[in-house]
Amino acid sequence: MPNRVKFDISTSTILKIVLAVFIIWFLYAVREIALLLFIVIVIVSALAPLVNRMSQHIPRLLSVIIISLLFLIIIAAIGFIIIPPIVNQLGQLAINLPLLITKVGPFYDSIRHSVSNYQTDLFNFSSQLGQLSTNIYSTTIGFIGGIVAFITILILSFYMLLEQDVIKNFFHQIIPTEHEEKIFNVIRKITSKMGNWVRGQFLLMVIVGILDGIGLVALGIPYALVLAVWGGLTEVIPYIGPWLGLIPAFIIAYTVSPLKALILLIIYILIQQLESQLLVPKIMGKILGLSPVIVILAILVGAKLMGILGVIVAVPVAAAISVVIQEWPELKKVIRSS
Repeated sequence: MPNRVKFDISTSTILKIVLAVFIIWFLYAVREIALLLFIVIVIVSALAPLVNRMSQHIPRLLSVIIISLLFLIIIAAIGFIIIPPIVNQLGQLAINLPLLITKVGPFYDSIRHSVSNYQTDLFNFSSQLGQLSTNIYSTTIGFIGGIVAFITILILSFYMLLEQDVIKNFFHQIIPTEHEEKIFNVIRKITSKMGNWVRGQFLLMVIVGILDGIGLVALGIPYALVLAVWGGLTEVIPYIGPWLGLIPAFIIAYTVSPLKALILLIIYILIQQLESQLLVPKIMGKILGLSPVIVILAILVGAKLMGILGVIVAVPVAAAISVVIQEWPELKKVIRSS
């Protein structure tokens, strides 16, 4: 008789498999709400250290109100002050793109067939950006309206910042005592890594964007605001980001004057050296601990799945996953013993 293989699966193992399948199904069923909650966690992770520091000197409620107001002012400035002129400049750039390309000279023949496609892309992006302040969440939150989602995020972030101790006590009640230290250690590492990245990356993008803008305006380069914002945004991409920010600025500067293009190139190289030698070590340090390849892949996947919002949350998600992978030996012990 052939040898028979006998599998002995305990009831607890079956229950764990059923529970894991149920959790996966449940998360997929409420994926829109899960995404909204993750955005709240990223915001709270970024703002909580600031609130904690301020609450040492003033009441926590007042600290949360002040930080929340500053956060709202930044969002409002982006949505109603910065975005409209960017949309206007993008529209002008799309209209003038063929003229600008012809000024590039010998390169024109090789890319002229693509100009119409670039124009269409710019017009589409300009249109989408113009609606960004009202519908950034509507394409990713599904049945939850954009404005409702935005208000929900603000309210949840406010109360999570305010009721931090209440939330901790809740988790203390539902997590077995013997596993508390390990689980809370993982949670602290995840929130710390995400919060540090968001704060550091935002500050880095703002500084580089302002420096780029000063250089562009000083040289009289058209579409300076769009190019400066692009330069700041590309800082999220390790190593190649500054050069991606340079390319369109250099091309447009070249159409104005080859000499100005050369000066702008020098300015951008100086900013890039300042960024790599001083800003990144001082601001970012070893905050993330992720390979640049992983960061770039995460951004690409996020952009593919969820567009602009995907790019925003991609790296914090990758940071959270990296912590879980690092702490997996300890987490596996918790799972086995539960």
